[in-house]
Amino acid sequence: MTKIVNGNTVIFTLNNKGEFENLELTKDVKNFIADLTQVNEEIISLVKNNLTKFGHSIYSTKGSFVVVCNHEFDEDLNIVPTMQEAFDFIDMEEIERQLEL
Repeated sequence: MTKIVNGNTVIFTLNNKGEFENLELTKDVKNFIADLTQVNEEIISLVKNNLTKFGHSIYSTKGSFVVVCNHEFDEDLNIVPTMQEAFDFIDMEEIERQLEL
């Protein structure tokens, strides 16, 4: 499942094969949330390098990438336990970018 929220944030989920549906993006989308709450640890270990690369590419374009997951699996990723915390994290990063911190 993928959906656009607030016009600039995409939430996507992975299936148990570590795949996600095609992301239909607009030019306004700059923030991404990967919902991994329903994905087992074996699949996460298979895709974590790709998630890290994806996160670096998003940050290079001044966007945000947050993973919602029940456990930490990579120190280079922003991992939070709930969807609300993911939105809060993105809000904080947008404020920091506006203030040029």
